[in-house]
Amino acid sequence: MQLSLTRRCVCEVIGTYCLVLIGCGAMVVDNQTGMLTHVGVATVWGLIVMTMIYSIGDLSGAHMNPAVSIAFASVGRLPVVDAAAYVVAQCAGALLAAGSLGMVFGVDDVKLGSTMASLPTGSAWAVEFMMTMILMWIVLGVSTGAKEKSITAGLAVGATIAMEAFVAGPLTKASMNPARSLGPAVMSSHYNLLWLYLTAPIVGAIAGGWLYRFVRGNDELDTEECVMVKKVSAVVFFALIFGVGGGAAMAEEGNALLHPQDRIAVIGGTFVERMQPRDELEAALQTQRPDWKLSVRNLGWSGDTVAAIARKRFDNIEAGRARRLADIDAADPTVALLWYGQSEAGAFAENAERNQADLISLIDEMQQREIRVILLTPVAMPGDRRPNYESGLEAFEQMLRNVARAKSLALVELNWQPTDEQLVDDRMLPNEVGYRDLAKQLAGALLGGPVTSGETIASNRAVAEKSLGEAERKSLLEAIARKNEFFFHRYRPQNETYLFLFRKHEQGNNAVEIEQFEPIIRKADEAIWDAVQAD
Repeated sequence: MQLSLTRRCVCEVIGTYCLVLIGCGAMVVDNQTGMLTHVGVATVWGLIVMTMIYSIGDLSGAHMNPAVSIAFASVGRLPVVDAAAYVVAQCAGALLAAGSLGMVFGVDDVKLGSTMASLPTGSAWAVEFMMTMILMWIVLGVSTGAKEKSITAGLAVGATIAMEAFVAGPLTKASMNPARSLGPAVMSSHYNLLWLYLTAPIVGAIAGGWLYRFVRGNDELDTEECVMVKKVSAVVFFALIFGVGGGAAMAEEGNALLHPQDRIAVIGGTFVERMQPRDELEAALQTQRPDWKLSVRNLGWSGDTVAAIARKRFDNIEAGRARRLADIDAADPTVALLWYGQSEAGAFAENAERNQADLISLIDEMQQREIRVILLTPVAMPGDRRPNYESGLEAFEQMLRNVARAKSLALVELNWQPTDEQLVDDRMLPNEVGYRDLAKQLAGALLGGPVTSGETIASNRAVAEKSLGEAERKSLLEAIARKNEFFFHRYRPQNETYLFLFRKHEQGNNAVEIEQFEPIIRKADEAIWDAVQAD
């Protein structure tokens, strides 16, 4: 005898709760420890789906997925009222599970297994659509006829989930489930591309359900009510496919490397540090996109390399890497520009493998923090006379291309050739005029869109720049200089040894004042936005 709708909904709450708790929990644990690996996480997803099917499959059908319930309704396998109740129950279970994870792990350091894409928006939507369509085909195949209560159902669906997670996990996190994406998104306030994970699985599941019914043919379920549901589903399906597809295409057309309200960290060595205090790159970004309210943090450190050797202070290299990550956390960026290569070029051949490993390690750390990474090629300086400098630069650039392809990152190639009037006296770095010219080119590449992951971007893109008078430009640069000075004191206090290191017993009680720079820096950002938006 079939359970009442209320009891079946309770089963769906429990099933979805366990699904999200264990599946997303595995992602969070792997993010913190690295012990499960991608293969382990994908296996956990498959196992939890399999076990829950065996647990509640004969009670509620073990949908645990709004897309599956909606698709079942579209092919007449579930009444519309029941499907609506199932969707509410599944979303409730996912929210409870994400809340439970938040109580254990918190939401500051991890995002509770939130779904995110490493592909362009349109490609990510297509992946979720295809994966869910295949999943729904399998679900309908093993839930029809005598197979419905056999041991094959849990094995088949669990194996499908695991296999698709193996393939699509690195691309889109292989959600295929709106509730699974909604719960962590709400509890961690991480809504990036949530619309994609709500629509693509639903459209994919409906497509998979219709395809299976077309192949199987009509049966006794094709009642008058079922035919009406199919017609309504057809309208919804095509509205979603055209509306979302068109929206994704529009998003791709304007998909610049930087986004409105981005917090940008520029990370590198001497070349980056000397951009301060009157940062021409930030001035170019702000004037080219005055309405975006971008925030820029300069994390350059003289003599620094991808190994973070200059940041180690009195400690070892590992301490230098830890310090760099602490600097990145202090900047709290949404996107990072990695601009290394000048220091490494002189001895790159001897350290090529180590440089690549260090670069990939840094990228992995930032991606775990959900920071978008953009690679920038080093700029050749005519004053550098090291014997292997030019060949080292070429080799470093090729390494960046390889890493960009492997990690699906954007790479901006800065083929900038400075003139003597754009260099300091020893010709080792640009002067203010040189940095300004380079900054305009780089800003054009970062803001010019459209782009795709892994694409190499030329630095000569042109973007319209807001025209500022001399007085306005001076006001903007002064506002940028003030903000940079405040942030410099925030992450590199002048008396760091006395505040945080081995002499902190003398003045360490004053370290609490460092955090007090945060509201001052935010106000300095607002002053920059006001300066660039003033008529």
